[in-house]
Amino acid sequence: MDSAKRFDVTTIGSTMLRLSVPAGERLETAGAFQVHTAGTESNTMAALARMGRRCAWVSRLGENALGHRITRDIGAYKVDVSRVRWVEGQRNETFFVEYGARPRKIQVIYDRRDAAVTRMRFDDVDRDYLFDTRIFHGTGIFPALSETCRETLASALQQARSAGIVTSFDVNYRKGLWGAEQAAAILAPLMEMADLLFMTREDATGLFGFGGSPEEMVQAVHRRYHPHISVLTLGDEGGIAFDGQKLYHSRAYTVDVIDRLGAGDCFTAGFLCGYLENDIQAGMDYAAAMAALKLGIRGDYFTSGREEVLALLNDEGGREVDR
Repeated sequence: MDSAKRFDVTTIGSTMLRLSVPAGERLETAGAFQVHTAGTESNTMAALARMGRRCAWVSRLGENALGHRITRDIGAYKVDVSRVRWVEGQRNETFFVEYGARPRKIQVIYDRRDAAVTRMRFDDVDRDYLFDTRIFHGTGIFPALSETCRETLASALQQARSAGIVTSFDVNYRKGLWGAEQAAAILAPLMEMADLLFMTREDATGLFGFGGSPEEMVQAVHRRYHPHISVLTLGDEGGIAFDGQKLYHSRAYTVDVIDRLGAGDCFTAGFLCGYLENDIQAGMDYAAAMAALKLGIRGDYFTSGREEVLALLNDEGGREVDR
């Protein structure tokens, strides 16, 4: 990969205002909300930037206070947001989160319809900027938003590949945005354009019909979609990658969970860090450590850094209090 590029990783994505109620509260009765911003692509770029990588996030936002809150939050992580397209009179996305104590699950309500980003076209993008990168990253959430978003991401992946840029794609299925059958049909051609392909075990099974052990599944994904590397995340069990010849595993950590949202994006970011270092196993190690650390952080963004990640990787059960 060309280290002379301006960026290590760029993306086109969607970021929302996130309103969540404290644990134990219900959305329908809550008197107060905690406010963050969140979006899978920006989560991933922020985590990469915290690990010292040069990243850029491109989007289309309504020119208002909420849009500027979004770019301020992402930019605070030293992610470049200078090519966001601003439009007047259009709305931005929000979503609401209720943390369910077992047996209740986390509840999410989206308010994304007709947001500014849903009208984004490839012509809105500064392509010289977007493709001045070593890796272009996309996710399955963006094409779920609208037909123009699907066309934009497909064009970006095609042109990135034509330019010799490594393409990365995270399936990241959200049933609150579209049905499984529609998602599988639309995502498959995008997955076939990915050099690095990420998906959860649940998506591999539920969307694409893969079965068997994780080792069998990740190799079957590789045979069907032909990425350079396929990565399967396994939740509390870590993850597994396959490069066509060798399997790579990540360890699982015992975690006190504060906030699950954003952990998968940190896993992706960690893998990309290792890949940029030409070390797949390091990528799997970073991925597991970053996801574990994120689970203990409120909000979607990764607020640890390389030093803390390396300390966790080197920890063999030392002191509980770091002093």
